[in-house]
Amino acid sequence: MIKALLLLFTSTLLFSQTQQKQQEDSFFEKSLEELLDVETETKADVGSRSGERDMTFSEVPIDVITSEEIRQSGATELTRVLSRFIPGFNAPRSSITDGTDHVKPFTLRGLNPDQVLVLINGKRMHQSSLIHVNSTIGRGTSNVYLNTIALSSIDRIEVLRDGAAAQYGSDAIAGVINIILKGFGYENEANVRYGKTSEGDGALKQGDFFYSIPLEYDGFFNISGEVRDRASTNRAGADVRDQYPTGDVRNELPDPINTHYGDPDTLDKILVFNSEIVMKNGTLFYLHGLHNKRESEAGAFFRLPKDTANNVNIYPDGFLPMIAPKIEDYSFTVGSKGVLGRNFSWDASYTRVYNDFHFFVENTHNDSLGDGSATSFDSGETKYTQDIFNLDFSTNIDKFIVAFGAEFRMENYRIYSGKESSYMLGDASSLAGAQGFPGFQPQNETDESRENGAFYLDLKYSPIKNLTLGAASRYEKYSDFGATWDQKISAAYKPTQTVMLRSSASTGFRAPSLTQSHYTHTVMATSGGEIVQKGTFATDHPLSVALGSTPLDAEKSKHFSGGVVYTPISDLSLSLEYFYTKIDDRIMLSRNISYNESTALTPIFELYGVQQARYFTNALDTKTQGIDLRINHKHKFEDGSFLKTGLAYHKDVTKVIGAKDSFLTSGELGEKSLFEAKAALEKSQPEDDVKIWVQYFLNKYTFALNLNRYGSYEHLFNATENKFGAKWVTDTEISYEFSKSFNIALGAENLFNVYPDKWPQTFNALVGEDSIIQYSQYSPFGVNGAFYYLRVGIKF
Repeated sequence: MIKALLLLFTSTLLFSQTQQKQQEDSFFEKSLEELLDVETETKADVGSRSGERDMTFSEVPIDVITSEEIRQSGATELTRVLSRFIPGFNAPRSSITDGTDHVKPFTLRGLNPDQVLVLINGKRMHQSSLIHVNSTIGRGTSNVYLNTIALSSIDRIEVLRDGAAAQYGSDAIAGVINIILKGFGYENEANVRYGKTSEGDGALKQGDFFYSIPLEYDGFFNISGEVRDRASTNRAGADVRDQYPTGDVRNELPDPINTHYGDPDTLDKILVFNSEIVMKNGTLFYLHGLHNKRESEAGAFFRLPKDTANNVNIYPDGFLPMIAPKIEDYSFTVGSKGVLGRNFSWDASYTRVYNDFHFFVENTHNDSLGDGSATSFDSGETKYTQDIFNLDFSTNIDKFIVAFGAEFRMENYRIYSGKESSYMLGDASSLAGAQGFPGFQPQNETDESRENGAFYLDLKYSPIKNLTLGAASRYEKYSDFGATWDQKISAAYKPTQTVMLRSSASTGFRAPSLTQSHYTHTVMATSGGEIVQKGTFATDHPLSVALGSTPLDAEKSKHFSGGVVYTPISDLSLSLEYFYTKIDDRIMLSRNISYNESTALTPIFELYGVQQARYFTNALDTKTQGIDLRINHKHKFEDGSFLKTGLAYHKDVTKVIGAKDSFLTSGELGEKSLFEAKAALEKSQPEDDVKIWVQYFLNKYTFALNLNRYGSYEHLFNATENKFGAKWVTDTEISYEFSKSFNIALGAENLFNVYPDKWPQTFNALVGEDSIIQYSQYSPFGVNGAFYYLRVGIKF
């Protein structure tokens, strides 16, 4: 198959070159209708303050995914769309990881989830109030949950693969994802989809719509909605352990599958709107926003009937706690923009964002409350809000494009305690709290805010034909950690009409999130066969300070990229980029520090009633370097059919090059913790990836094919580095238009039912090739196998 695709690339490129002269010769023979039937170049806003421009001639690498490509990809969620088209994008689907099961992290170019800035229509999108504290990709971070956006609302997705903090501020170290919502001129449509995995689970029932109301002067009010009801999948193995006390005859029964390992059961209800109102004088008022409610449910670890933490009077056959959060997101932007004089543009806006992650636990109990314990609990919630004010200006002065502006942000992060039964201790000899996720306690409650202001200047200069120079500078001051001042320079030069050389260098930063500085959660757990009280504490908590914690500083980056773009004909482009990113003071979660590691620590641990503690700290310095190769080609055949093909290759290598003197790295336990942290940062993501996509349009048929090769990765477990091999995954769809208003599609994700490698050995009854958990949660394409679906759509 791969050889055939490479042959397809080669043959279509050669054919299109021979046809180019013929197309030029026949130009004047075309009718007006044929001349108007020309596909324009894809434009991009991101990465420049000078407005839309052809992404092929940008000073920095930008990928654009169109609404048609989104539709034909067959993907049901935004992260899956990006996984099909963007080199270096990784979105693993972990399981049995508490809140992370329900808000999946993603990464770009091997960096952290919180080192990617996400925008909607150029305005900042919010991160979740959830922080990932388990051993997953993105541990210790909070990320934007991309799947809150209905795909039916998207005009295009722009992905800037370059450092851009000097232009956009915090988080834009790995790059920027800018989601442009549909504007004027789109048809109304509605779609329904149904599908299942090849195992018969994971049933998806999905419906979406897009509706547009035209307004005067090309204004519009667009609204999109989506309901996505997805049943859980389960790829857990049988539990070979004795379930009951020794001598119980029920231990002779067949080994049960009593654990959930796979995708959660989810219900999403999404609403997205976008509007522009144009006045007679040309002033434009705009507003856009989204609202998403998600109900989700996924399992924790199964409690055996014979476990001391199980109450046989409530669960005689054991129980599987189910973490079932209710999650709500909304964002709202309102603004106005226009032109003063001949070319002085202005844009003023206000954005409000909100996330609420409310923990509920079901099918469980609080063992310390005995037979009277409830079986479902409200374990508390986390909330995050942000208010953003932007004022932007741009103008042309001779050969200069000058943009400048200001931003002011106010953030707030809160933790609310759960109901008393979710955390309280009854019988001191038993575990306190709701098993699966003990509730936040009153002493964990948090209400923290901060403000920051920023000013920026962004310049473009063309001193001679075919040469563009860029420079940007941004100053920001935060009320908690201080100020940053970052710069960026870029250049693009076309020595010939078909070749462009480009490069950029920049400094950047990522502000420590409020979740990292102030997250607090204390629970009772077992350690070494004993019941202990352990917790994650805010960096300014007296216990953290006694252990060596200091206020978190910003992560600081230096970035360089250089590349070449080759466009031998108008319908073919090839680009090759090298990138290098060095990040100092990366924020990580420390290891658990025990009260008995030093007699000097015992009094402070006793004062706060815990035996183990951890906190966030600026711990490590890293460098990441790699290459991106991208080829895009399109061709229209004489029979009217149309072919679009693309290939992307990405490879990156991350190395830890420095460690701070902290409890994360000192002593024998610190060395073990550092070893684990290095393994997670350096080897847990695919070392490379290949993406190939083909879309062919013939009369009323559309054929789409996506091939993804996910490179090998490693997962450290029990101090053993386990390697998982590279895999090819194939997604395909064929659609047919019965009329202009009715279409139907059949498709498959992971057509050939490919699974990741199992663990190379059996470690214990829980983890291993023949155990309950047979696959690594680092798998970049999940563990579900094939998924087949039918989609029906109408336009009206």
